Amino acid sequence: MPTAIIADDERLMRDQLRMRLSQVWPELDIVGEAKNGDEAIALVAELKPDLTFLDIRMPGKTGMDAA
Repeated sequence: MPTAIIADDERLMRDQLRMRLSQVWPELDIVGEAKNGDEAIALVAELKPDLTFLDIRMPGKTGMDAA
């Protein structure tokens, strides 16, 4: 089963992406969520997901910086 994390500074957007992904890709296991680029980098290092969904604009490190 593929794994992923979601990084977005807006809780509502993370929830909505999680919901939509579960509808179109039920096999995908969302193993973590981050509120900023720094948290995303830490989660990737810890959880080693197959995919990472990054918001472009976040406080601190952006999604582009984290990528």
